[in-house]
Amino acid sequence: MDLQADTARHALVYTEAVIRALLREEARDRRPKRLLEAGRATWTQFRGRLTDAALVEILLEDAAVAQPVPFDASRMLGGDRPVQRVPVDRVRGWLDASALDGPSPDYIAAQAKLLGLPTRLGRSDLPVIKAHQRVLELPGTGGQLTHHLLEVDPDLPIREVFTIACGSWQELALAGLVCVEKGLLGEPPASLDPMLEAARAQTRAFDFVFGADTGIFSQGQLASWFPHARVMLV
Repeated sequence: MDLQADTARHALVYTEAVIRALLREEARDRRPKRLLEAGRATWTQFRGRLTDAALVEILLEDAAVAQPVPFDASRMLGGDRPVQRVPVDRVRGWLDASALDGPSPDYIAAQAKLLGLPTRLGRSDLPVIKAHQRVLELPGTGGQLTHHLLEVDPDLPIREVFTIACGSWQELALAGLVCVEKGLLGEPPASLDPMLEAARAQTRAFDFVFGADTGIFSQGQLASWFPHARVMLV
């Protein structure tokens, strides 16, 4: 395996995903217009010799204060300034793309596809969740099932109801993007927990355990770990 090429590929995918998110946030007036400002006048005035990648880095550092996942690039990918690995012309092309202000399900599906995650999930089989219940989303889907349930009931408190276990940085990034999409500030209820060790250690029982049928966990195994929960593999 070429680790250097793999690292560069991850940086490309991550940078495109977070640029999409920043553009969408600006298009919805949830962040000051910096990328969508006409002619990027402010940046043009002060950039000097800095590249467009530097603008993205600055905006990510600012966004990471309130939403560290997914906007803290070093935390997500490791290393120092991973966005600097991305060619400037690629960054410029993404910045000049149309703002992503379409329907939320389409946007999240596009981000999942970009991050290499499955999107064909049986969402319609999921039950309606109530605010007092707790849901564990299994590794493999990166918060897509949580997003669907929040589309069904936007008033569900994300942190109180959902725990999103992730098996890769791509899944964690998507879970963070879901939380950004839903306006959640601070740490998301998501973590790298590929074998569910953290989820199994929680003292408060889950009411539901949802996930894709990836073959990693069997229905019986999940039922033994979470005996009070209804387990659904979709």
